[in-house]
Formats: sequence, structure tokens, C-alpha cells
Amino acid sequence: MTTWTLFADTTAVWQQPDAWAWLGRVFAFNLVMEGTRYFIAGIVVWGLLHVLLKRRLAHRLIDAWPTRRDIRREMVYSLSSLLVFGAVGLGTFAMIVHGHMEVYGKANRYGWVWLVCSLPAMILWHDAYFYATHRLLHTPWLFRRVHGVHHRSRNPSPWAAYAFHPIEALVNALVTPLALWAVPLHGGVIFLFGLHQILRNAHGHAAVETMPRGFTAHWLGGRFTTTTHHHLHHETAKGNYGLWFTWWDRWCGTERADYVARFDAVTARSPQTIPP
Repeated sequence: MTTWTLFADTTAVWQQPDAWAWLGRVFAFNLVMEGTRYFIAGIVVWGLLHVLLKRRLAHRLIDAWPTRRDIRREMVYSLSSLLVFGAVGLGTFAMIVHGHMEVYGKANRYGWVWLVCSLPAMILWHDAYFYATHRLLHTPWLFRRVHGVHHRSRNPSPWAAYAFHPIEALVNALVTPLALWAVPLHGGVIFLFGLHQILRNAHGHAAVETMPRGFTAHWLGGRFTTTTHHHLHHETAKGNYGLWFTWWDRWCGTERADYVARFDAVTARSPQTIPP
């Protein structure tokens, strides 16, 4: 019996004589899936921007390259976050087994409109959820005890994508279970959502700006966050709390006043101009 079969038959797991072994396998499955996504995204973004194209993109370096010490710390905390994600995945599986949440496999079960719209809806929900919880984590008590772990990287690397204190990892892990508590989601949508978030998360911590000059001034491009947008947040721990889009920062007056100027300065450099 596969894990996917257990999703389809909500009573199957409890009819197994080795139910606890199955739960262990589900935890391991979630851990491997999350870990695989993390390492693939890290290798792709870090390998491209920090290894293969490092010299070619040196003029696009926002401030400084992350140190080896930073990278080691980021990876250790990311590994602890993966354990939290695996545990939350196990809890989510239990909720699915008991019928409180639904992950479906037939594409037309709830109509093609919902199938198509559910992925963008998840991305919008994640963006709003992150902004709200991120602002909360920046309150003095939580920042000192929890969120400050992530901010130890003033010049983060793509490996910082999951470098969280366990409490912050739990907060971030709840975005999909909370969505499933409200609406059913197709398994493929959940997979694509996870792939999107880790790739863009790794890119947002890349320390190198890859977007073209004028991107922030474009009517569409200006709605999306850039690596510079989040890098400034790591530098100062103030402002630019948004995740995928810039509108929450603009609506709430938390976008850094120096963001656009900093982006323009970085993207205006020529390949012959290497920042000090």
C-alpha cells in the first residue's frame, strides 16, 4: 500500500496491523520530500549564482558574499526546520485520515475552475499569511527569542531559505494545513505550491540581484518582490516584510524608502564595475 493510497482511503491506515510503522513511514516520506525540494532548490540557485556565474554576476552583488560560517549555520537550522516540517506533515496526514482535510487526486473532482485557480489562491494566501506572521515575529520579544535566528545572516545565501528557529519553522509550516482546513486541494497543486515557494525563497536569499534594470518601475514587475527587496530586510531587520508581492508593504507603509534606489544602483552597474 502506497502513501497515496492512504490519502485515497481515509480508514486504510488504521486497519493495518503495523499502523505506527506506517506513521513513521509517513513522517519519513514528508521529511524526504521537503528535504529533497530544499536541497535541489539550494543546489540550483546557489550553484548557478554563487558558483558557475559568480564572476559574471559579481557586479550584481547587493552587498557581500555570504561566508562559509553563515552557510553552515543556515544549513544546520534548515535541517532542524525540515524535522518540524516532517512532523507537521504527519499531523496533516492524520487530519486527512480522519476526514478533517482533503487532498484529492481526480482533477475534475471539484471542477476545472477550482483546479486552475487553487494554485494562485494558495500563493496569495501564503503571501498574506507570511506578511502577518512576519510582522508578529518582528515584535521585540519574539525577535530576540525566535526570529533573530534567521536574521543572523545579514548577507544570506540560498541555503537560508529554511534557516528558522523551530517555533518559526512551525509557524511557516502551518500555511498548507490551514488552507486544507478550509478547502480541498489537488495533490498536484500542493506539489507545485511547494516547488514555487522553495525556489523563490532560495532566490530571495541569493545576495545577487538577477532582475533586469527598471523591473521595479514596471507596472507588473513592481508588484513582485526581488532579491534586493528581501536583502534589505536582512541588512536592517526593518521594513520590507512581504514575501512574494510588494503590495502588503505598500498598503501598510512598511516598504523601505531606499528600496527602489538600492535596486536601481545595483542593476545600473556594468559587468566591468565590481562593488567594493
